[in-house]
Amino acid sequence: EYICGWAVEKMRKSMFNVVNPDTICDTYGADTLRMYEMFLGPLEQSKPWDTNGIDGVHRFLKRFWRLFYKDGVFSVSQEKATPAELKVLHKLIKKVQEDIENFSFNTSVSAFMIALNELYDSGCNKKEILEPMVILLSPFAPHMAEELWHKLGNITSVSQAKFPEYIHEYTIEDSFEYPVSFNGKLRYKLTLSNSMTSQEIEKIVREHENTQKYLSGAIVKKVIVVPKKIINIVC
Repeated sequence: EYICGWAVEKMRKSMFNVVNPDTICDTYGADTLRMYEMFLGPLEQSKPWDTNGIDGVHRFLKRFWRLFYKDGVFSVSQEKATPAELKVLHKLIKKVQEDIENFSFNTSVSAFMIALNELYDSGCNKKEILEPMVILLSPFAPHMAEELWHKLGNITSVSQAKFPEYIHEYTIEDSFEYPVSFNGKLRYKLTLSNSMTSQEIEKIVREHENTQKYLSGAIVKKVIVVPKKIINIVC
């Protein structure tokens, strides 16, 4: 019995267990194969070849494409991006930049998926957001990125484009989801502004309905607030 469900063997011609990439490219495209290989895990680790997750990467690329197209027609807006959209973009730029430097391509792909979900849900099709994202995507899915880059009106190759730089103020989180524990046991979570002081946080926690619920008549002896980490109520 194997943890992954089957015996793991090295690919060898003599073992007749080599996977032909042409077959995958014919079905999903070269960009999907390239991005999926990056998504499998840390570069320095050996990973079993498994195509079960390749459909997810393929769906991601199709959804990314649909940010630029509406009903089959190229539709990118010149509208100014909102602060929320800029926040999504610059957090992604920062993450991808750091991950490429550390060869952590798998976490970059995860960050792309998270950012895409946020932009897709808000219906964002603004050039100010999408154009830098095409550059970010180009090392992972170069063929799609090249096509979209030229659709955006650029003449030179996306590989020659300047890599986007993030603006620090857009990468700062405005709030934090605190786990609230009672005598070390997690009971509920509470999202609070990062600008709040420990005293303000303690006041809100003491008065919160969930605190009263889990106290069950007990008296609060102390509230320990560790900023951007945890809140523990001693009772």
